[in-house]
Amino acid sequence: MRSAMRPVTFDGCFGVLHLPAGGRATTAVVLCSPFGYDALCVHRGWRELAERLAAEGRTSVLRFDYPGTGDSEGYEEDAQRLRAWVESIKAAARYLRTATGATRLILCGLRLGALLAVVAAEELGDVDSVVLMAPVIAGKRYIRELRMQHESWLKTPNGQTTAQADTDAQSVGAFGFQLHADTLDDLAGVDLARRARVPARRVLVQDVCSSAASRHLVEHYHERGASADVQVFPEFDKFLTDPRSSVTPRRAFDSVLEWLGYQSSGQRRFAPKLLPPVADTRIDFAHGHEKPVVFGEGQYAGIFCRPCHAKSYAPAVLIVNTGGVHRVGDARLAVLMARRLAAQGIASLRMDIGGLGDSRQHGASTTLEDIYASHAVSDALVGVDWLTAAGYQGVVTFGVCSGGYVSIHAALAHSRVVGCMSINLPFFFWNGPQTKPNARRIESSRVYWRSVRSPRKWLRLLTWRSNGSAIALELARRWFVRLTSLASSPIDGISGINPSTDAIGRLLMDLERKGVQTSLVYGSIDVGLDELESRFGRNGSALHRLTNVNVKVHDKVDHSLFSRSARETVMAIFEDYLRGRTLGAARAEAPGAANLGSRPLCRT
Repeated sequence: MRSAMRPVTFDGCFGVLHLPAGGRATTAVVLCSPFGYDALCVHRGWRELAERLAAEGRTSVLRFDYPGTGDSEGYEEDAQRLRAWVESIKAAARYLRTATGATRLILCGLRLGALLAVVAAEELGDVDSVVLMAPVIAGKRYIRELRMQHESWLKTPNGQTTAQADTDAQSVGAFGFQLHADTLDDLAGVDLARRARVPARRVLVQDVCSSAASRHLVEHYHERGASADVQVFPEFDKFLTDPRSSVTPRRAFDSVLEWLGYQSSGQRRFAPKLLPPVADTRIDFAHGHEKPVVFGEGQYAGIFCRPCHAKSYAPAVLIVNTGGVHRVGDARLAVLMARRLAAQGIASLRMDIGGLGDSRQHGASTTLEDIYASHAVSDALVGVDWLTAAGYQGVVTFGVCSGGYVSIHAALAHSRVVGCMSINLPFFFWNGPQTKPNARRIESSRVYWRSVRSPRKWLRLLTWRSNGSAIALELARRWFVRLTSLASSPIDGISGINPSTDAIGRLLMDLERKGVQTSLVYGSIDVGLDELESRFGRNGSALHRLTNVNVKVHDKVDHSLFSRSARETVMAIFEDYLRGRTLGAARAEAPGAANLGSRPLCRT
């Protein structure tokens, strides 16, 4: 027998329950996630820790999203988030005990989740053990850390171009996630080393290094009668990094399992069965409700967002993963957009392709290159099939970055896809890994031409602090492609492009002939714009003659949509796209279309 995982909801929170392979669970473990971008980075490893604990037998594990985060109800700007998050941990413990009958309770928190776990454990009063991984010990220090991260991003080309208008003195955050005024006040007042109560009889502090703060916290618990230990978290930097390259910290997890009394399972792989949710599992919000779904013979997991007042003629929207981020999207874009579309009467499915999020992986490898090169598009087609089986006559695909690549190819491959929107499409065809390990990111050509006018940039180049040769080679490659494209005359007669000389041209012409309403949206300094312009001119001008393919370029759109203005811009563009093109076409083809009269396509 093998362990299983099942999507669940409780008190407005979405979670995944990991059940042991056999027998009644006697131990319940609640995993308390970090906040914001950290939660995106560690999602895959956090799931693996849950799988390892459940595989030990007689242990059930619950990982979940706090209110206003992930797939749970609410929004980050809602009031009193810190208190809501602590209460959700307590609710998770109650739910887990009731669902499994376990009596021994363990809380395991990472980063801000560790601080929340301590406060919740103090209030629960009957927690056996608490594990604090790279804990936030003092709230004020964490707030300063978030502010420094955000200021560092503001110095990047994307931050300088798009995020200045987002400045809000009443909130602090990084990479698209914010803590607001009342939550900041509450968090600033928390210092674990000054709290009078002990969270559990046993406490493990696993810190990035043997710091004075972690040693002081352990001594603080010793003085109050708890058994407390401190360990070093050896793989922290590789774990808390970009979701595309995050590495599961197996040595750290081994240490946690051994401290809890389990035998280390080493490098053994776990393949839990993905169970469908029970019938009443759902999250309600103002304009509809969301249900976790399992489909594709138990291979894929997703969230189906159904509006209260659906438009019968409207296509559904399929939202796919961005890079290594699970289905909620960078800065929670997929969730925000799905609920906003529900207010317009449009249903959506945000799904995890195989090997990402909560979906099962296809084989032994989980690298993004394997996922996107081998099966990402075919996985998305299963999502289209699920939506059409649910009764939707047409589907629109939507994706950001690598998700845009999946979106455009799925649109061409499936007969029921009537439209697609790709945001900051980095490439039209997958040609292996896009960057070498540890390579410096190559920016848009427009960024480099702007830098030519900056004395500070020239100083960096002349003092060998910039890799001038690599930049020069990349710019030369781009100009060679552009000149080659011009020499082969891509502009040709009626169509505007010559599909016989360019694979990208053939792809776009195939979408044109199929009638797929295709929208390519780029930020004004996005590197993906270089590939488009190298073949189709400034802002894709050679594509303007096409009826079904259009290009939009916006100054306010950064690559990952970390800025609030970028997210608002993209959501507004997508709503206009649906209202003006795809919904209009669907409405004309719908049964009884002649009787629809002048009824508006979308509510405002």
